[in-house]
Amino acid sequence: MHLLIAAGPLALCVPQIKPGRGFLIDLSVALGFVALSVLGLQFALAARFSRSSAPFGIDVVLTYHRQISFLGVTAAFAHPVLLFVADDRYWALLNLAHLPLRATLAWLAVTALGLLMVTSIWRRALRLSYQAWHVLHSALGVFIVLAALGHGFMVDYYFSAPLVRGVWIVYTAAFLWLAVWVRIVKPLRLGLRPWRVVELWPEPGGSLTLGLEPVFRQAGQGFSFRAGQFAWILPSRSPFTPTYHPFSISSSALAPRVEFTIKQVGDFTGAMRKLRVGDRVYMDGPHGSFTLESHPGMGYVFVGAGVGVTPFLSMLATLADQGDQRPCWLFLGNRHEGQVTGIRQLGRLQGRLNLRVVHVISRPSAQWNGERGRVDAELLDRHLPLERRSLEYFICAGGEMVRSVETDLQDLGIPGDNIHSEQFGMV
Repeated sequence: MHLLIAAGPLALCVPQIKPGRGFLIDLSVALGFVALSVLGLQFALAARFSRSSAPFGIDVVLTYHRQISFLGVTAAFAHPVLLFVADDRYWALLNLAHLPLRATLAWLAVTALGLLMVTSIWRRALRLSYQAWHVLHSALGVFIVLAALGHGFMVDYYFSAPLVRGVWIVYTAAFLWLAVWVRIVKPLRLGLRPWRVVELWPEPGGSLTLGLEPVFRQAGQGFSFRAGQFAWILPSRSPFTPTYHPFSISSSALAPRVEFTIKQVGDFTGAMRKLRVGDRVYMDGPHGSFTLESHPGMGYVFVGAGVGVTPFLSMLATLADQGDQRPCWLFLGNRHEGQVTGIRQLGRLQGRLNLRVVHVISRPSAQWNGERGRVDAELLDRHLPLERRSLEYFICAGGEMVRSVETDLQDLGIPGDNIHSEQFGMV
């Protein structure tokens, strides 16, 4: 649907093609339309609409958001390049000191797009903090689309057709509405539902458990979520601060408060250390389809690494609160046995579940007697039961480990429909 909407304006231009302009010029214009619609629709992918992302998972939507951006960027840069190749007259547009406004807007849009791509791909190499990058990314995105729209309307070649102009007016209104929704309407709604910090608990491995309760409890408006979902958190006095960050919920879906177990791995997550009990935060959620309800089974196998255990803590705690005794296996990878995120929560679940926990340590001490190395096919084969094909498998880790474990499980004969994964570090 996203691709069809993106290509819609291009299809409307086909009847407007006039002979004699040349194939390269028409192709250049076509790529300009594709770039504009694809980049404008990026706002919809980043707007965190839970209903549209639920069937796929927000990590898949954000991955698609990054991947489809390469189509928009390629088309945007190819648009002027093809013009220069097609006709020498367009070389005059390289004289930046004497340009009409429509050409100036085009160059500004292309330059801003290049800056956006560089700061996104090499954010860590440039040592841009997540907060600074997020603000820059959002501002550049709005500027690029507005400048490109201004360029298209001022060129007024295909836009002179009433139907094409009308469609682009609708698209422009939609793009602006998305920007207003994300930056104004959504913060206003979140501002009406603030949360208060009620617990701060240090965890092994440099992690922190953050407990939240709503500031204002209103009848019939309690917060409900499914185990395995996550939320975007803003530790700020104002919901209009542009930088939120996603964290998996680690508490039971039946618990009276919401908890997040957060590993301190960057500027934003490190800022959680500055919170104090009683501070106000804002939460956008729940989001995600990485849940037991979406994939019921005769038993469950969870494979995680480090902070990837957090959605499994929520799933296991919920199963325990429900008195569910279906068999569960948790394979948890960490570098050191003394830095296992979630070890306190797992200890509280002992005796309440039909659960077997297998810790896999990659850099153990000499005293460690458990599994060593990484979670691989050989280790899984030794610990999984014979009826493994009837179980549901959940993987939460970095992208490389997720792909590796998926391959290992399929090599062990696990049906692909029984394997479900979510990557952390997606933003």
